[in-house]
Amino acid sequence: MIFRCQPPYLRRAMLAGLFCASITGCDDPKREQQLQWREEEVEAKSAAISKREKEFAAEKQMLAQAKADIAAREAAVEQLKKKLETQLADEIEKTKKVRREIEIKNLRGSIPQITAGRCIVIDPETDDVLFEKNPDQRGAIASTTKIMTGLLVVEAGDLDKVVTVELADTQCAPVRIGLKVGEQYTRRQLLTAMLVKSSNDIAQALARDNAGSVAAFAQKMDDRARQLGLQNTHFVNPHGLPSLTDEDPYSTARDLAVIAKAADKLPDIRAIVKLQSYKFVKPDGKSIDLANTNRVLRTASYCDGMKTGFTEAAGYCLVATGERNGRRRIVVILNDSHEGVWRDAQALLDWALKA
Repeated sequence: MIFRCQPPYLRRAMLAGLFCASITGCDDPKREQQLQWREEEVEAKSAAISKREKEFAAEKQMLAQAKADIAAREAAVEQLKKKLETQLADEIEKTKKVRREIEIKNLRGSIPQITAGRCIVIDPETDDVLFEKNPDQRGAIASTTKIMTGLLVVEAGDLDKVVTVELADTQCAPVRIGLKVGEQYTRRQLLTAMLVKSSNDIAQALARDNAGSVAAFAQKMDDRARQLGLQNTHFVNPHGLPSLTDEDPYSTARDLAVIAKAADKLPDIRAIVKLQSYKFVKPDGKSIDLANTNRVLRTASYCDGMKTGFTEAAGYCLVATGERNGRRRIVVILNDSHEGVWRDAQALLDWALKA
């Protein structure tokens, strides 16, 4: 039993000793006593070695646990460091934002007093809302609807394609330019006249040309609104007049600002809405001089578009775009008075462009 429990080199030594004891001359009692001591010494050393091996294994396990604890603490410290760095960055950003807001407030001065029932002012580059009043209140938006109409027409492309006027195009309430059945115009001509003068018969001609019918085009308008993420907008026609057979159209100042932002990105629309006037040439060679309905274009040099509107339900409306010192702004005015709409739009646009 002792042999099997010993390392190989000790077993060999012990076997040699036993062999020596078994041969003649090795039966000396002293020799046997020495061998017994030697065996006990070997067993003691073996036990010491075994104990040391166990102690080493325990120390090794403790070292591994210590390393794991250190790694865990280092990870916790790193996580805490990142958290503190994030918090510090957030605090710095908040401080910068507050400081910037104070600077902007000082530069812009007081917010203009307005009479519009619904309005919003946005920075189209950052989507920051600079001012708002009842921005999510649903209601009629009148001919500012034509911004969406223009957006779809331009996105369809081929603006030099010829459109032939049909009877259904002419059957609408004023404002009309007086299209005649059979007349032919390019999409670009019609689009320009619609956005400059707000002609409803032209809006219907463009809608029918684009989608086959006014109803089909209205569905495309709603689909595009959903694509833009708008949930408070519904169209029933391309011009924004009240419906005689369907639910009346509606939108909000906030949603209309999103539509205006999308349209403002299109060079064709930007080029049209900044025109103060447009000569609409008819097929017989006669022309009609159309003055842009956006009065702010003529009273504020920083204004460069976009679209007016009026119905009894919507009041006087205006979406106005402007740029100054590299800053661009979009102002939406709804449910205002005849004179208030121009005053409010210009005042808010000027205020927003100061910083």
